[in-house]
Amino acid sequence: MELLLLVAGHFFGAYTFYFFHRHIFHGSLGKYPLLRRWKAIHTRHHQRPDDPGTFFFPWWANLLIWTLAAGLFIVVPAFALGLASFFAYYTYRHRSAHVGADTRSGRHHRSHHYGNPMANFSGAYPFIDRAHGT
Repeated sequence: MELLLLVAGHFFGAYTFYFFHRHIFHGSLGKYPLLRRWKAIHTRHHQRPDDPGTFFFPWWANLLIWTLAAGLFIVVPAFALGLASFFAYYTYRHRSAHVGADTRSGRHHRSHHYGNPMANFSGAYPFIDRAHGT
């Protein structure tokens, strides 16, 4: 059961990121006042994809993510560890893609920046984009 919760937490993080990236950072949900700042930060990342200062979430977004994971850890430790594992994995994959890693996920992410910014939203798992036709 614990392993299932760990995997569920990891993929919950992956799909949450996909949702934010597709529907807030690049989509119509980013027009709402509460979410405009998140979209603007992501827009700067697209304007300067080679700038390491734009690779990662700002401190306040990291604080929000890790506070959520810590709160979940109290209730469902395995799920929270899975969620944290996704964001650690995503951070590694995202940085690797931006420094030129010649991997499937690196090429997938770079095509989002240098090919079609309205595709390849997953950031870590290309199969998520295939499943959603993006």
